[in-house]
Amino acid sequence: FKYHPYIFTLRQYTHGEPVYPYAHQLELLIYLFPRKPIRVLIGDEIGLGKTIEAIMIIKYLREVGLAKRILILVPRVLVHQWISELKRFGFQITEIFQIERETIQNILAKGFPEGVYVASVDLVKRKEYKDIILKVGWDAVIVDEAHRVGRVGDRETQRFELVSSFAKNAGINLVLLSATPHRGKPDDYIERLRLVDPYLFASVGELDSENFYRSINNALVFRRTKLDVNNVYEKRTIFTNCVFKARVTKASDIEVKFYSEVCEFLRSVLTRYYNIVGEKPSALGLLLVLIAKRASSSPKAALITLNRIIRRRAEILKTGEVAIEDISKDLDREVDEFVESILGSKGFEEYDEILGSRTTDIDEIVNSFSEKYAILLDEQDIKTLTELHRYAKRIIGDYDSRLASIVDIVQTHLDKGDTVVIFTEFRDTAEYIFDELKKRLSINLGAKVALVTSDRIEPPEELAKGLDKRKITIEDVKEWLAKGYVKVLVSTDVASEGLNLQHANIVIHYEPPWSPIKIVQRIGRVWRLGQRKDVVSYTVSLPVESDLKAFEVLYAKLLSWYVSGVEQRVPIGEELEIDMMGARAGGGDVDLLVLVPSASDRGEKIYFSEYRAWLEFIHRGGVGLEEYVRKILSMLQTLKRYAERIKLEEGEKEIRVRKILDDILGGLYGRDAEDSLRNILVAAAKLQGLSVEDRRDKMFIDSGRYVVAKNNISDVYKALESIIQEVSEPPDNLALLVLDKGIDIDELLLYKVELEIDGKPYYSEAVGVRRKGAEIGEVRGTHLLHLLTRILDSDKIIGIADGVQDDDVDILKNKISSKFKEIMRRTLNPFLNYVRSVEGSFSYPHSAWSPRDIAKDVREPRVVYIGKVLFLKTHEAYDAPPPIAVEEVEKKAMEVVMDYERRCGRIPVDVSRFEHYDIQSSDPVSGEARFIEVKGRSDNRIQVELTEVEFEYAKKLGESYWLYIVYNISSKPRLLIIRNPAKNIRWAEVGVKRYRLIGVENHAYTEGS
Repeated sequence: FKYHPYIFTLRQYTHGEPVYPYAHQLELLIYLFPRKPIRVLIGDEIGLGKTIEAIMIIKYLREVGLAKRILILVPRVLVHQWISELKRFGFQITEIFQIERETIQNILAKGFPEGVYVASVDLVKRKEYKDIILKVGWDAVIVDEAHRVGRVGDRETQRFELVSSFAKNAGINLVLLSATPHRGKPDDYIERLRLVDPYLFASVGELDSENFYRSINNALVFRRTKLDVNNVYEKRTIFTNCVFKARVTKASDIEVKFYSEVCEFLRSVLTRYYNIVGEKPSALGLLLVLIAKRASSSPKAALITLNRIIRRRAEILKTGEVAIEDISKDLDREVDEFVESILGSKGFEEYDEILGSRTTDIDEIVNSFSEKYAILLDEQDIKTLTELHRYAKRIIGDYDSRLASIVDIVQTHLDKGDTVVIFTEFRDTAEYIFDELKKRLSINLGAKVALVTSDRIEPPEELAKGLDKRKITIEDVKEWLAKGYVKVLVSTDVASEGLNLQHANIVIHYEPPWSPIKIVQRIGRVWRLGQRKDVVSYTVSLPVESDLKAFEVLYAKLLSWYVSGVEQRVPIGEELEIDMMGARAGGGDVDLLVLVPSASDRGEKIYFSEYRAWLEFIHRGGVGLEEYVRKILSMLQTLKRYAERIKLEEGEKEIRVRKILDDILGGLYGRDAEDSLRNILVAAAKLQGLSVEDRRDKMFIDSGRYVVAKNNISDVYKALESIIQEVSEPPDNLALLVLDKGIDIDELLLYKVELEIDGKPYYSEAVGVRRKGAEIGEVRGTHLLHLLTRILDSDKIIGIADGVQDDDVDILKNKISSKFKEIMRRTLNPFLNYVRSVEGSFSYPHSAWSPRDIAKDVREPRVVYIGKVLFLKTHEAYDAPPPIAVEEVEKKAMEVVMDYERRCGRIPVDVSRFEHYDIQSSDPVSGEARFIEVKGRSDNRIQVELTEVEFEYAKKLGESYWLYIVYNISSKPRLLIIRNPAKNIRWAEVGVKRYRLIGVENHAYTEGS
């Protein structure tokens, strides 16, 4: 099973968090391993283990010699997480290289040794590093958070240009990872697909079609959801329940006045602009949206931004720097790029494209742009902002109702033993929350609050003692969460992007998010593989216009529709609750987050933009926002019909997946596979003479030499692997003789199957063929392992034979080969069908990709016969045949053995008339002599007897004495060969000194020496 995806995944694990081979991951690997090169966009929903999938691809490419130098490009915050995961899967520190400003020259001097390189994409995209990296002969490139590789406006980003430089080499392995591969714009998405398939030459308009999107499924793009994992792949609850709760809390009078006047101010300025100019504002509109977002975040954020605007406007008036007319056009040109990066459809921001390689929280950018745009406000505007500044200052602390409500939520969940993550967009808001929580939570819990922003990690005071804060990484934070040292984590979005925080189970969105995708992405930080508790996500709204419209329109309508396919109507003042998975089960099971509509029926391009939503709200209040969202929902309805149509044409997903898991992978997955490996471990340990002690949730093997957690399949496999390594390789054509205690099989033939492409293995498994009389049947996967567990019970094993001569072995081998040729065809079909569908019309020939043709490029399956298990019937009496029949059977048996010996190059002589054995066979080259006793059976049973004299000779001659049993003589003779049978087989003494090859119960055993 070395290259079966289930066992392949388990054998890569070395330490740390246990790995579990989930069925959706096995499906991906069986599709990708045969491809050369592997080029794919893995778009699994957030939390499904894309990092592990990518590492399995890396491990496979390295193991079969297809990749020596691998480059992994990630957001800066994920560098340490990737390095940690690589170590977990067996990569040594000497073969992992972290590319940084301080290390790149040293690595260059060493000639970029073979290994795995992890780098921040925003470092490598810089020209001084990019030129160095592009000269290295990379065999594989992995790009995490690949939705960040694309377009901002009409411009290709520096990230895109970097990855494109690698991708144009069609022979390089390229894996893109993104939970949101389609970010709302077809041209952006299709450009990402061109990275995967550089042979595509068709235009966006030609490729933006149902047929093309259908063809890329399970070929270029793989997308599975949490609902798929629970309901289709695993058929059990892997992902716990998750609900999103939006609450409305009471507000203080000063808060109501503050937010009401903020809305009134923003709307008046915008209306004034429309009345004067008569078109949508650009720079001014952005400034107003930024003020709205900062006010919505926290009074502290509002205070800081308003202060900088007021101060900057005063400086401009005092110095008379420049007139509005001179810079307004320049500002307008910057806005489109800023809006796309900060407030577009992308969920998490792309603002590092604006700031270059500096990764920082959004505060710096927002405040910088707010200062720059301050010149667009007049004197009366500044007076209003000054008044709002005073209101914000008063709210901070005692009059902050949202903060008080969230403190209550946090305290309630901490009292239940939960762990909480609070997300905010802004660093200053995060610091404000962090400081207030430490003061307001009960003493023991206030001491377990940590802060993570782009520029610092602040542990609880007790943890901070003795720590060098400059060396603390996010990996330390994850460890604190896992061990319970931290119970509340306050984090900005940029600091947490891509991070796995499944040790927490409560997510709080501090300011009401105006992006549904951002809500899903944040929840996905904790609602992921390995999460054991139900997840609850909160946002708290104030009874003010901006919050209430987010509550009514963005959550009850848009988010609910994204998740479930239906809107919810909730009376104002009540709590809104959205089931983030269960609702979708009743909503059509259509994943809408991956495909966002591109154009209305009238050709109007529509996609959700946080900036557009805010601007519509500022201009026309709830009516404007609702009309905008209504357009989005209309397009989503169209998309849903389209998605359901594709789903119907693809056929039922569950049927397709079952065929992959059961027919192609032999059913080796899920709980049955876990049970099989546990049982095999116990059987193997006992066969080796090791003690096995079962203590609740652990097994102690060999007096504690192996301590195995039963529910940790990684532990189970590693122990099994260690025990098997101590066993010598068995000879070819081995036969095991066992008692049939209820198994009801005559024989089990075992084969190893290995599938190869271009001389490289990509799949292997053991296959059994059970034989009962004339009936035969295939046994694979967990069924085979369960059967072997029963066979390997030491009480049932009678002995080991040295070989079997069976003409059916090759016939059955050919049948197995034919079956696995069909399996190869089915695993390659999606890929080959895609290539055939685009070549000519949409793409050039994929000359560097293989296979192109199964008949030409794919080798015949390699099927190797391992041996067989023969079952002796314990419930049947030994039937001695009549003398005449005995003579005929023995004659035929002698003919079969004499012929076999001659074919083996030995010289056999019939000595049955004057010796206590039947044949003496000599090897003319080595001089070895075999003293052979021949026994025959007309049926397919192997029960035979030795006389007392024959048994004594067997003991006397030892390794030179051979027992040849010819059975099934009446139809198709088969030959079983046993060397030194007195030692290697258990016998029962029956009657007066006769010895029967054991097969009848209730007799005393006579063991060989």
